[in-house]
Amino acid sequence: MTGVYIIYAFFAFCAYCIYLTLQRLVLSPIAHFPGPRLAALTQWYEFYFDVVKHGQFFKEIERLHSIYGPIVRINPYELHVRDPDWYSTLHAGAGRRRNKSRWFVSRAGGKSAFGTIDHDHHRIRRAALNPFFSKSSIVAIEPLIQERVDKLSEVLSKHATTGAVMEMHNAFTSLTLDIVSTYAFGESYGLLELPGFSPEWKEALKATVESSIMNRHLPWVADLLGFLPNALAARISEPVGFFLSVQAKIKSQVEDTLARDKADNKKSYKTIFQELRDSNLPPAEKTAQRLMDEGMILIGAGGDTTAHTLTVLWFNLLTNPEALARLTNELKEAIPDPQNPPSWTQLEQLPYLRAVITEAHRIAAVLTVRLVRTAPNEDLQFREWTIPAGTSVSMSTHFMHRDPAIFPNPLHFEPERWLGPNKANEKYVMPFSKGSRACIGINLASAELVLTIACLFRRFRFELYDTTEKDVEVTWDGFSAGFSSESNGVRIKVAEEM
Repeated sequence: MTGVYIIYAFFAFCAYCIYLTLQRLVLSPIAHFPGPRLAALTQWYEFYFDVVKHGQFFKEIERLHSIYGPIVRINPYELHVRDPDWYSTLHAGAGRRRNKSRWFVSRAGGKSAFGTIDHDHHRIRRAALNPFFSKSSIVAIEPLIQERVDKLSEVLSKHATTGAVMEMHNAFTSLTLDIVSTYAFGESYGLLELPGFSPEWKEALKATVESSIMNRHLPWVADLLGFLPNALAARISEPVGFFLSVQAKIKSQVEDTLARDKADNKKSYKTIFQELRDSNLPPAEKTAQRLMDEGMILIGAGGDTTAHTLTVLWFNLLTNPEALARLTNELKEAIPDPQNPPSWTQLEQLPYLRAVITEAHRIAAVLTVRLVRTAPNEDLQFREWTIPAGTSVSMSTHFMHRDPAIFPNPLHFEPERWLGPNKANEKYVMPFSKGSRACIGINLASAELVLTIACLFRRFRFELYDTTEKDVEVTWDGFSAGFSSESNGVRIKVAEEM
């Protein structure tokens, strides 16, 4: 009898496979779009490049475009488009509904605004956060940002006398985390005060990014780890243990904020939890768990991306003496006294500094992840192709930023390209994406970049130490760009304090 059941099960499985093949390759509303048949048939194609080959699907997508053209079906449910002029159509403003892909988001972001699938729900959550990240709010906390930049300057000043080597990604991650933790939670992590800063933070952020790939394809792994006691999970993975300790601390801060009286605010600015607590959000949106999810996203996004951009910028300036000299001369003229720098809004008007930052955004190309959107109630038109409503469509800015058709000699760091007639191409540099889902932290990141670059390059002369292009080469995708496991980072010595 058991043998009969096995035969029935076998034929049922075969019938299911035949049905799935017909449904995906023939009956699907996107069956006629170009792309490899294997990718259209199964997500194991993507799994192979992303999990088995460790974050290589972003390169495979680019290869597929070279074969099939500007629109490619990359899995059973999703199309990928390569056309920078179409980016604002997919990543449209608030007047056109854009949902996220539930499968692609997976566990990332939890119940934060970042992790919210539905367009209308996202708008509600985003509206509560907007005041916290407005330009006027960031201007108000400029002393906080400057204080942390000054703290990093103190450390660099000591390195100038000792000749010690410093890894800049660790340094900048510590800087950005100290800033965002103070602003978001009312208490700095104090990483800049630690000897060698805090390399475990960089590793924890990297591990979190890597886990997002696995969570997308095998979400049950994250669920399984969630059932384990924290102590056991920490023994399985040291970065996971570190992440869990941060999560517990943020949850405690949330609960403390929710328990305090609204009038109890001793600082000149509100923390994010106070902002959300006092907002017009309904009570269901103010639970400790949801606010903790917002806090975790702030730490992840606020800690890594800007630090990555600064790290790549440092390498490229120190390997381009002419660009470095031009920037230094501009800063000396604009900042006569390095101990008393102008404001962020004044410094951001400096033309060469602006060009350097724009070029850093372009060449760093931090976001390697494709951003997936669906238009739930409208068909999208891409050239001769009509994309049915509800279809997952993605685009990537990484290769767009390095497209030789737009940016000649794209891997060469050339700030001058933003000073001449080609300045119009600035519309193709989109480090914060576009539309209603664009990164909310654009003003905070801008202030951090401007103040850090201006203050440190005005005050110090740096030299690279045993660092080559291989150390900043993007080799894998885990949402943000990943360097080779053999990279030692961008290491420098402080040659002189001016």
